[in-house]
Amino acid sequence: MPDENEDLIRDILQHLDSEVAQGAARMSVEMDESQEEYAKVSHKCCKVYGKDANRIVGDLDAYSDLYLSEMKQKGEL
Repeated sequence: MPDENEDLIRDILQHLDSEVAQGAARMSVEMDESQEEYAKVSHKCCKVYGKDANRIVGDLDAYSDLYLSEMKQKGEL
């Protein structure tokens, strides 16, 4: 069992290093011991400002689209 845990920890650290190399500034890891495929990564638990990360990205896209649209209407772009 210790070898499996060491392998899991090594895999998690490699994944985190990869995410940081791609620009992630903050991450958390949740482990589900009942999950059969231990190496499968789920992004369901990714949270930003207490909300699902995918939703936050969508909201930020919508805000930037709205802002750019307003700037175009004002002739600032």
